[in-house]
Amino acid sequence: MNARRVLLRAAALAVAWCCTACDGGSAPTPAEPITVQLEIVGMHCGGCVEAISAEAREVDGLDSIDVSLERNSARLRVRDEPTAAEVVRAIESLGYRVTRIPAHDAAASPPPTPAVGR
Repeated sequence: MNARRVLLRAAALAVAWCCTACDGGSAPTPAEPITVQLEIVGMHCGGCVEAISAEAREVDGLDSIDVSLERNSARLRVRDEPTAAEVVRAIESLGYRVTRIPAHDAAASPPPTPAVGR
């Protein structure tokens, strides 16, 4: 009986040590993607839309992008804020002027229409 008690105690200590060492073995839960609305100045054709879309898709963490020539805007779904900033820098590297539309203004505006040539 004493040996059994020692084994149970050892097992309990092993579990307690593991749980403190690895936070219980639970994997971190990924954050919900965020939606970001951008105003893009300088687009004039479907080629601009395609160039912006292609450049943005090179950024790791971009879930989706919908670029609207008619509204001079883009709606992004990204993993986090740093990814959103990286997408903005990527679009600006093409020569476009990009302004982020605050969330409360973006919620009030209708969604962008499908881009030309899509």
